[in-house]
Amino acid sequence: MSKKPRVVIIGAGMAGLTAANKLYTHSNNTTFDLSPWECMDSTADKARTFAEGGFEVDPSVVEPVSGLFNALMELAQGKKKEKENKITQNDVVSGLGSIYENATSVGSFLKSGFDAYRDATGNGGNGSLEEAIFTMFSNTQRTYTSADDLSTLDYAAESEYQMFPGEEITIAKGYVSVIHHLASALPQGVIQLDRTVSKIEWESCEECPVKLHFSDGSVVSADHVIVTVSLGVLKAGIESDDEGGLFSPPLPEFKSDAIKRLGYGVVNKLFVEVSERNFPSLQLVFGREDPDSRFVKIPWWMRRTATIAPIHSNSKVLLSWFAGKEAIELEKLTDEEIIDGVLTTISCLTGKQVKNGYVNGNDNEVLRITKVLKSKWGGDPLFRGSYSYVAVGSSGDDLDALAEPLPKINKKSGQGKCHDQTKVHELQVMFAGEATHRTHYSTTHGAYYSGVREANRLLKHYKCDF
Repeated sequence: MSKKPRVVIIGAGMAGLTAANKLYTHSNNTTFDLSPWECMDSTADKARTFAEGGFEVDPSVVEPVSGLFNALMELAQGKKKEKENKITQNDVVSGLGSIYENATSVGSFLKSGFDAYRDATGNGGNGSLEEAIFTMFSNTQRTYTSADDLSTLDYAAESEYQMFPGEEITIAKGYVSVIHHLASALPQGVIQLDRTVSKIEWESCEECPVKLHFSDGSVVSADHVIVTVSLGVLKAGIESDDEGGLFSPPLPEFKSDAIKRLGYGVVNKLFVEVSERNFPSLQLVFGREDPDSRFVKIPWWMRRTATIAPIHSNSKVLLSWFAGKEAIELEKLTDEEIIDGVLTTISCLTGKQVKNGYVNGNDNEVLRITKVLKSKWGGDPLFRGSYSYVAVGSSGDDLDALAEPLPKINKKSGQGKCHDQTKVHELQVMFAGEATHRTHYSTTHGAYYSGVREANRLLKHYKCDF
């Protein structure tokens, strides 16, 4: 080309900034200083389990169920074969082959596994409690996946997902330190904030084949556009009609169908600061909701929360995770409603004396919540949720389809064609983000790798530095 190609990247998150950094620097250096950091589950080993009604569950009851759940998930994820796992403490469950051969969802597989365990162990009077404990672990899995119900999580695709090696950590300054590192290499003025794209006009067969229309009425032309918006934004963008959709012309069916089939959910974090240190890490076991229960009413949005735990040892800040409908409801609640709900839950499960209010008193026998902080991914129009999952009816092929650039090139001719059959520029619209990575979807590192992938695609296309 006689001029350098113009590339516009929509979205300045991990995928977008990684692609921009790679294109500008051509660097393969992916080393970041993340110190100080701490393992995410540093307090998990010390967790105490409490059940609704105000009693602590002995580890001898919890651990077999935990082992069962973990073994079933390892089977679902293809980490081990059935014969290599001890499904119960007595290794008595057999015939799981038919269960996982016929499973369609992770939820149905887990239910079948638990039913087989219960039938084999003849657990007597602990059946309902063990089921409630198993549900607690399932609720933790919901936050890992963003699926509101594990029955919507595709079983076959679960084994394709790959865990990244090494410890899971929290970074003292958050991911913003990584974002700042990526952005620091770019020239001043390259990153433009507070500009909303309303339309992506592609396949126009002109010298600059892509036009970006912004909500303020301005238009920018580019040779290539890398779209790194969330799957939730893409879903919203293709729901409108031809005139009102995000893409003009609309995306081809292979792309729009993949967007529709893939799952996308909401996961939110709730942080509360309490008036005492050394608050224990709690695992929360809820029975089936009974409107006639003699116990104080725990709000429904708390009933699928699996844990309340300090963010690190000796911290006064507690963290709980919410997924699905409960996560959406959390965003609507006032701080006062959250304080009341959390304290009621703690009181009902532990019998601990609690008191509403923000005032941090000196009475060590009374637990107060002094501050509240929550994420709001579902209601944010620039995200519309948290991260993707492979839903029942979709597959890893849909993740690959979402990653494929447009226009789709005819493999025989090596060319793409416009509607008037003139030759078009390749790689007009490209896609990156966690939902475009087949084995690391739903993660920040998946988003990072997708940004590297699309930058390398462009560099390879031009076979030279731009």
